[in-house]
Amino acid sequence: MTRYRVSIAMSLLIAGVVVPRAGRAQSETAAYHSTVVIPENLQVGNQRFDASVAGFRAYLETVKSSEPGLYGELAPDVARLEAREDTAKAVLAGGIVVGLASVIYGVAGGDNCTEPSITDPNFAADSQAWGDCNQGNIKKMATFGFLGVGAIIVGGLIAYSSWPRHQELLDLVNKNNRLSKQPLQLQLGYDPTQRFAFSGATVSF
Repeated sequence: MTRYRVSIAMSLLIAGVVVPRAGRAQSETAAYHSTVVIPENLQVGNQRFDASVAGFRAYLETVKSSEPGLYGELAPDVARLEAREDTAKAVLAGGIVVGLASVIYGVAGGDNCTEPSITDPNFAADSQAWGDCNQGNIKKMATFGFLGVGAIIVGGLIAYSSWPRHQELLDLVNKNNRLSKQPLQLQLGYDPTQRFAFSGATVSF
């Protein structure tokens, strides 16, 4: 193994020791500055659904047979939001896969640089070639590392811009309530999995 690859291995080993310790310190700090997330749920009658596109789809399936007209009006809108979510997930996953592959290639895809021995008759020239080889590997690792991080960031930004906004879900709820005899309510602060209410507020549309 060349000195160049040994230096990479040592760097990764040090990172493996330092990063977990930093992570534990951040976790301990976060424990003192935790953020309470107030859950939102859609409620109709005694049924509760998650305040999301998936939750609205679950609600819509419950009225498919009883209110086919309502289902026909809302299903295309829900399908469009679901398609955007699927696209956002695919783009994000693709960015992460491409980004990680680029970083791994940059680290593992370098040339094998052989250090010349002191008894090499062409020691000066071979030493220069060895140094150039190492420099090339460093540039390659940096280039593909930046490309990998860039792919992850771009994928995340595109996914974020494509993801349905909260207001679009509220518009869907409002449309439902204009057409349905039994309106949906947005319940704030109740977690049905824990059966615990943070605020118990209910908003009707």
